[in-house]
This record gives sequence, C-alpha cells and structure tokens, in this order.
Amino acid sequence: MSDGSGDASDRALTEYAELHGCSCKVGQGDLDALLSEAGLRDGPGSTAGDAAGRDGDHLFGVGEDAAARRLRADLALVSTVDFFTPVVDDPYDFGRIAACNAASDAFATGATDELSCLVVLGLPREVTDCAADIVAGMADALAAVDGEIVGGHTVLNPWPLAGGAVTATAHPDDVRSSAGAAPGDVLYLTKPLGTQPAAGALRTADGEFAETVAEAASRPVETIGAEAVDWMTTPNRDAARALREHASALTDVTGFGLRGQSRTLAARSAVGVELTRLPVIDGTPALSRLFGYGLERGESAETSGGLLAAVPPDSAADAEAALADADVFFRQVGRVTDGEDVELVDPTVEPVQR
Repeated sequence: MSDGSGDASDRALTEYAELHGCSCKVGQGDLDALLSEAGLRDGPGSTAGDAAGRDGDHLFGVGEDAAARRLRADLALVSTVDFFTPVVDDPYDFGRIAACNAASDAFATGATDELSCLVVLGLPREVTDCAADIVAGMADALAAVDGEIVGGHTVLNPWPLAGGAVTATAHPDDVRSSAGAAPGDVLYLTKPLGTQPAAGALRTADGEFAETVAEAASRPVETIGAEAVDWMTTPNRDAARALREHASALTDVTGFGLRGQSRTLAARSAVGVELTRLPVIDGTPALSRLFGYGLERGESAETSGGLLAAVPPDSAADAEAALADADVFFRQVGRVTDGEDVELVDPTVEPVQR
C-alpha cells in the first residue's frame, strides 16, 4: 500500500498513539459542553457562531463541518481544519487518509473548487523520518481532487498527528450544512461503515492477539484492512457534486459514527432520524463485537467516512441517478421524521465488498 521508501515506511506509527484516527477526537457530549462553557453554543440546534450572530455574509460556522462566508453574490469561501493520530502504520497511507479526511469537511458543505491545504503535522522525535512520506501521501491525495498543499506547520509531538487547514469555494447556492433536513427526507450514505474495527484488526494482525482476531474475522484480516484503506482514501468530492443540488442537509460521518453524526443533523434541523440500514465493510461486524466498538449500533467511530445526505423524497430519484452517473457508492440508510434524536429501527446490516 505504500508509495514511500526507506525505513520510514516500516515504522509502526500506531504504536506511538493510544487512540487512532477519528477515534482520538473529543466525544460529542464533551465537545457540546466545551462549546457551551466557552459561550459558542446557545443551545441544541443553534450556535453563537451562526450567521444570525454575526453578519449576513457569514453562512454558518461553529457546530458545522466547516465555516462558510459569502465573499460575493456568486462565491462562498469554506474553511475547516482537521487532524488526527495514525489509523494505519504506513506513513504514506496515513498521509493520504489524513488529507482525504480533512478535505471531506469542505466537501461535506458542497464546496469542491479551488481546494488548498495548510498541513498540520506533529511527530515524536523517534519517527521524524516518516515526515516526508506522510506529506507526500497528503500531496498525492489532494492532487487527485485538484487540490494542493500551500504551506503548513510542523512540530514535535508525543503522538503523531497529521491533517490540515483546508479552504475551498462554491457558489453560495451550492453550499449546504447539517441544518435543513425536513420530515420525510430520505437519508443516503456514500461509504460503508467499519473502518475502526478494520484498522484495529490490522494493528493486531502481527501481535499476541493475532490468532484471536483472525478466528473472529470472516475474511482475511489483510483483505478487510486493505478495503478499509481504499475507502478511507476515496475522496468525497464526486459524492458532494452529485448530492449538493438535491440535498436539504449534508454532513460527513467521522469520529461520532453514523449515529452520532445523525444526531447532529437531527439537532441542527430540529427533526428526528430513523436508521434502517447499516452498510458495513464485509467482515467488520464480528471484529467490532470482538473489540467492543458498537458498529452494529451505528456507534463505531469512522475515519474519512462517507457523506450523509438528507434528500427530499421528490428529489430522491434524481439524487440516486446523479450518484450512479458519478460512479459513487451509496445506500439509503434511513429517513427523517418529525420526532427528535436518533432511533435504530431493526436495521439491516449489509456486508459490502470493495
């Protein structure tokens, strides 16, 4: 999987962190409390950083995947920052995943043009020779979506960290947020779930629990892990371009998992969500049960996950056609209700192979 060379590509980066990928992020409840204590959140579904609290050109900010500002009638600027610890040991793949994940927060708003990234990189002194491979992976992933690295900041840090501050542009009419979903809307997801248990299995594949993990898996651990890396390095740009014309609300599924991100959409839109289908990387449910990650409850953290879109029912057929034309994976995973919070309704767990 590596495009790097030399000793750096063999370093076990994940051994330098206790938490991995998007699972290293502050929990949803703790984050809400932090924002409230800092005076940045007025209450469920609203934030002091919203347009109403600033000026008419500030479209949204705190509480969303990114901040958006209207620069002129035909141009909006979206900015975001995202970084995390390694979810895989290969430095080049870590860079690719980190860049895809950071860019996804811009794509989740519908902003897909003029993409640029200021790299955020932190490494323990023992693995600084991994830096070039990580940044090369980031550069290649960004180039694949017509983006580029324009600078950054690098520090020594006890845990490895990689990601970036990303900016992108869109027409203001194309910008979406997690607010706007309405009862009756159909929910679509554009990548299968299961990256956390897949990556966890990879990290233990050569350790003392390798046999236990292999026995729990229904497929070779290396195959499950390789498919997870493929999904984590699949950018969400094409999905965003296909969905933004049709979606009433849009976000991406990362550290909070499908259930947590659905909860954010529900709160921001003042609606309820029913989840009825969980597409998962084939082989990950058993691994999740072994590790206790809660995948079959929609609670497993996702790293560089897919977009979650709410689409009005009269636009659903057009949205599906647009996704199919763009060759984007998608599944209908639930619906928006006039209730509140998130409910799993006897969900179908669907195994997906790459």
